[in-house]
Parts: sequence; C-alpha cells; structure tokens
Amino acid sequence: MNFKGGKAISDRLRAKTLEVYSEDDNDEYTLYNLFKNQRSQRIILYGLDKIIKTYNKKDQILELLKNKQNFIAKSFKRGNIILGNSKTIFKNETEAIKNIAKIYKKDLAKYTTIKPIFNYEGTDIYAISYRFNYFIVQERCFTTLENINFTQTEFNKFIKEIYESLLILQKNNFIHNDIKADNIIKCEGRYKLIDWDLASHLDNPFMTLLTGSGGNFVFNHPIKFYSYGMPIFFYKIVYSIYLEYDKSPYEWLFDLRTFNYIKMVSIKSANYLINNNCDINELKKHYDMYSFAILIVFLAEKNNLKFPAKFVNKLLAPFYIKL
Repeated sequence: MNFKGGKAISDRLRAKTLEVYSEDDNDEYTLYNLFKNQRSQRIILYGLDKIIKTYNKKDQILELLKNKQNFIAKSFKRGNIILGNSKTIFKNETEAIKNIAKIYKKDLAKYTTIKPIFNYEGTDIYAISYRFNYFIVQERCFTTLENINFTQTEFNKFIKEIYESLLILQKNNFIHNDIKADNIIKCEGRYKLIDWDLASHLDNPFMTLLTGSGGNFVFNHPIKFYSYGMPIFFYKIVYSIYLEYDKSPYEWLFDLRTFNYIKMVSIKSANYLINNNCDINELKKHYDMYSFAILIVFLAEKNNLKFPAKFVNKLLAPFYIKL
C-alpha cells in the first residue's frame, strides 16, 4: 500500500490508523482515497453476523464512505512471523468485536468505540477489505490517557468507568488482553477501551506466545509470559528488547518512580507464584485487572494525584502484591 501523505493518525507495530474521509484535497491518505485509487472492483464488507462480497460496487461504496469524518479506520500491516500476518490479526479482531457485541449488547457504544460506518443491504458494516488490505472502522476519538492532564475528579471518573467495563468482561470470562494507556480513550466525555485484536475468551486454546497473546511487556504481569513457556530470566531480557523496539508509547513512564518499583515487585511476585506452586491458570481472569491497577498507579504519579490504594491492592491481591 502506498502512503502519499495526508493524515496517518498513528503508526504502531501491528497497524496504522487513518481518517476515513477528509474534505481537504491534500489528505490523500484516507480510507476513501485508498479505495478510490485501488484497481480491484472486489470489495468485502463485514457485519457482525454476515460477510458480503461485492463486485463492481466501488462507486456505491465510495458514496457511502463520503463525508464520514466522524470515523477512523485501523489498517493492519502485513506483519511477520512474530507479529502475525494482517489477515490473521484482522480476523482475530473482527471475531473479538462479534464477541464483545454479545457481551456489552445495547451498551456496546457506551463502553467501546465500535460503531458501524454504514448500512449495506440491511447489514451494519464494521469492517472492509480488498486485495489483502484490511480495515476496521470505529468512532473517531483521539485523546488517549497519557495525553490527559487529570484532575482528581476526572481521574476518579476514569477509574470508575473503565473498571465497570472490565468487570463486565471478567464476568463473561473474556479478556481484552492489552490494557495500557494508549488503548483507553476519552470519547464524548466517557472513557472507552479500544484495540481488540488480542481479545479472547479465557478458554481459547490459541492464546499462546507465538500468536502474540501475551500482549505488551510493560503493562502485563511476567507470570502471563511464564504461563506461555517463557522463563523469568528470559522474560527480563525480552522485556528490555521490547522497550527498545517499541519505546515511544512508554516514554512518559520512564521517569516515574513507580515504574521501576512495579517492575521489581512484579518479578518478585512471579517468582513467589512459581516457587509456591500457585494455580497460575486461575490468574488468567485477573490479567486485565493487574494491567489496569498498575496503569492507575502510573497515571496517579504522572498527574500528582492520589490513587485509591485499597481498590488497587484488591486488584493486585491475586498476584500477592500490595502497594
């Protein structure tokens, strides 16, 4: 895919984010213009329960994408043996969207940015693909947590709303699997989870290190990677490599006193869990809560605020951590 300028909103390991449509003629890198300039007339549309293969309908679909400035599109990269290929990642996320739509039901828009971009022949469309290019569309919101200057009141609001969302997932034996600052966004005054490509039911047999199910190394407990076969000493090495490879989303953490402290106590916690033959499998349902707990601690220090210690320690208790 050629990027000719315009607004590539974000560029991460697995995906880029772009605008769907712009009235600015200089913004060539939009979903609308990518479709307009592509040669293939075969376009596939994805609803929650239906896949529609279209032929020679490009003009009709372009008209439906027109003026959709309130949407962005997640464009999946071709990937590699470690990150997975774009088709697999896309399939994982579209499957996750189907699952969370069933979990959140009428509150899907309340807790997530998942939103159909248009209706095609009676089907709400959430994703589009053509010629090995895959896109998931979502509500346009840009303010992620590391870019917010929290007041104590706003901070408490964020904690309440995200905990409410995570609790629903936990009760349904479902895991987001990649909780971190840039996967939570403020949208229309409410905090929502985004990026569901690693999300899964807890009993999914395909959740392995090779499929990327460990998620990021910074916000996940090391026992998660150990459960996939990574020894703790090797985890420490990979952790350092990971930070060098994808350091930009985490740079705001490096000067925090709590960052290195959490890193230290998490290693101690992992060794304790292993040496005392704790039921590591039982911890799966708590992985999101661990990530959420340390995120609260980091953001509190960053914004010079108090965090609810009793609440955070409750989330960390299954890992034998107390702050």
